[in-house]
Order: sequence, then structure tokens, then C-alpha cells
Amino acid sequence: QAAAEAGVIEAVVEAMRAHPQVALVQLQSSNVLNNVCGGDDVAGRARRQRAAAAGALEAVVAALRAHPQVALVQDQGCCVLANVCWGTDAAAAARRQRAAAAGALEEVVAAMRAYAQVADVQGYGCGALGNMCGDDATAVARSQRAAAAGALEAVVAAMRAHPQVADVQDDGCRALLHICGGGSGVHARWQRATQAGGRTVAVAAMQAHLDHDGVQDYGRQLLNCLPAEA
Repeated sequence: QAAAEAGVIEAVVEAMRAHPQVALVQLQSSNVLNNVCGGDDVAGRARRQRAAAAGALEAVVAALRAHPQVALVQDQGCCVLANVCWGTDAAAAARRQRAAAAGALEEVVAAMRAYAQVADVQGYGCGALGNMCGDDATAVARSQRAAAAGALEAVVAAMRAHPQVADVQDDGCRALLHICGGGSGVHARWQRATQAGGRTVAVAAMQAHLDHDGVQDYGRQLLNCLPAEA
């Protein structure tokens, strides 16, 4: 909270804007944003909102675009998107919409494709997709956009590549569940997720992580909505 009050959030976003081609500036600024935007208390929610108001979402998307060859920028950028887009209130829904409008869904999918063997990129990528496709009035359009970008296939690939990493499996199941969601186009998304192997990776995740409540909960919900594989 003290960092936010001191204007640190605005300062690091301005640094990202001023030095878009300096990978170290983008990485360190993303690290700071991740450090200050955590927490689900009132102060944490206020910091996430302040980051969005300062332009952090757009700055991070720009960093992901500018430095596709730097794994740590992709890793920490996906983490910022996951953190800032977290929440269940109307302000969080607006942040998710703002991230999608900036092109965050497509950049996260691109990062996951480029760094398939980097567990942190996959885990934070799944977390970002799950949070950006969260359950609110505008979620259907984002879910459609994510699916069109190849998010379902990217998440399934992440879960296949990192079967023993609980965070990848947990956030992967949640991302698939949120992208499949409901509303317009839901049956096509369900079918696409199944064809990509969504049911198979959900079952494998639940078998591999029997004591992980998140994997078990999201895995069951996902299996309940996806059609059987042909």
C-alpha cells in the first residue's frame, strides 16, 4: 500500500512507456507491478485498479509484443495480466475488458506457444487466460476471442507438457472452464476443447493431483460441461 501511495505504480508504467525497447526495464517494471498488485483485500483491489488506471495493462501487452524472444518478459507479463485482471466485482470486469481490448488474449497465447517448455510461462499464461475470461456480462465475447486465438489448444498443450506442475494443472482446468463458459458459441467451444484433448488432460490432472482442491474442483466442473470424446 505504501508503494502505491508513493506513486510507484504510475512511475513504473511511465518507465515502460518511455523505454519500450529495453527488455530489462520491461522485466523489472513487470516485477514491481506483480509485487504491488497482489492480495485480495480492499487495499489489493485498490492497487489493481490503480495499476489499470495508470495504463499497466496496455504497457504490459506492449512489452509482450516488443520482446517475444525474452522468456522472462513473457513470464512476468503474463503474471501481471493474471494479477491485475483478478477479481469478481464490476471494476475487475472492466479491467478484463480493457486487457482484451489491448490484445492481451492473443499475446498470452503467443507467449504460451513460444515457450511451451517453460512451466512459469505456461502457468501464468493459463492464469491470465482464466482471469481474463472470467464470469461477467462481457465474458462471452472474450471467451470467443480467446478460442479464436487458439487459447483452448494452448492450454491443453500446457497441461500435457507439465503434468506434474500443480499450478499449471489447476490454472489450466480453470482457464478451459472459463473459456468454454456459456452463452453464444458455447457448444462450438465445448466441442473444440474436447477435440483438443480437454477431457483427457482434465482426467490426467485429477489423477495426478488427488490432494489439490483446485484441480479436483475445476476438473470436475470441466468434465461436467465438455462432451465425450469421439
